[in-house]
Amino acid sequence: MNFIKRNITILSILLVSVIGLCGCGKNSELESYKTSMKTFFTEVSDCNDAMNSIDPNADDAPAQLLTYIDKLNASFATMATLEVPSEFKAAEGLADEAADNMAKAAISYHEAYDGEFNAQAESTASQYYERAFVRVQYIVSILHGEIPEGEGVTVTTQEAGQIDPVEEGTTEQQQQQQQQQQQ
Repeated sequence: MNFIKRNITILSILLVSVIGLCGCGKNSELESYKTSMKTFFTEVSDCNDAMNSIDPNADDAPAQLLTYIDKLNASFATMATLEVPSEFKAAEGLADEAADNMAKAAISYHEAYDGEFNAQAESTASQYYERAFVRVQYIVSILHGEIPEGEGVTVTTQEAGQIDPVEEGTTEQQQQQQQQQQQ
């Protein structure tokens, strides 16, 4: 549970960072996304505050923790379903990855705390939890117009004229064939 408490600083920064979305534009898709992300960050912050207020010596501490982990999982799942405006398309895949990692963290936390304590499951849960929040940090960077940095981050840039549109329903293999034909 100490690992979770470490994230209070991260979550506070994320909540403050969402304010930066306010100047992003005026179209309705963007405004809807901004509002939904504010809601997401508020829910995450509320869960974080509640988890940090759990008395680790209380008999029901594990049950309380799991309740908040499940709420976080639901918030991440909802965030991943948001329609991402074209200005922030790079954040779309990260949102899916964050939600996937949080879902795996929730499963592992349940394995760790439902019944007899399982230290290995807690370790696994903490790793997935950390991965989820790293992706949220990357999303915040993208929303602020910054290029995410970190271990394992690869950024690919292209000039505007070099981008080939991908048609909906096109498989990766078909895309590669199309690119080879254009060369």
